[in-house]
Amino acid sequence: MGENENVAVNESEDVVSEVVAEVDPEKLARFKEESKERMAKICQQIGFLEKIANKRSVDYTKENVEKMFSYLEKQLADCKAVYLERFEESNKGKDFNFDF
Repeated sequence: MGENENVAVNESEDVVSEVVAEVDPEKLARFKEESKERMAKICQQIGFLEKIANKRSVDYTKENVEKMFSYLEKQLADCKAVYLERFEESNKGKDFNFDF
């Protein structure tokens, strides 16, 4: 798949089809640059977090670990949902609820 293509899945039929979206090349380049920098910082911080697990000066429970990673997974899922909203056709126009 090229950079301007996305995959759409029809849930009722489990059919995968390609959807071509128009993407501004300049904005795409800016997105790639900014997201690459931020991803590098996030991965570095995850590495720092991982190092804590091997320190003898700290102690933690399985509950601590589950709570910490549940929080991170929720934050990541929320962030992903914001990105994917753009590709969901079913959301268009549903937010409008005008009434007197």
